[in-house]
Amino acid sequence: MTVWIKQGVIGDLQSIARKGLGHVAKLYGSAGHDLYITSLREGNHSAGSFHYDGLAFDIKPGKINIKEIRKVLGPDWDVVDETNHFHCEYDPK
Repeated sequence: MTVWIKQGVIGDLQSIARKGLGHVAKLYGSAGHDLYITSLREGNHSAGSFHYDGLAFDIKPGKINIKEIRKVLGPDWDVVDETNHFHCEYDPK
């Protein structure tokens, strides 16, 4: 399994978001799929986006479904299908 990062993606994640991304990477790897990260802190996101705080990342859907990602991340995460990517943000309730 390889983790690919889209050209132009910059920025870092807070430790809790890095841990979440690690769980997602393990999920993809255990299924034998590559993981494609499409956004961290860069780019234009909606006002108040968790991207700007380092608490969100976007990935290509690939062959892993959104239910599997939600399960591996747990209830403190929101995972949204944005058609061309999954948006994952740490947002404990």
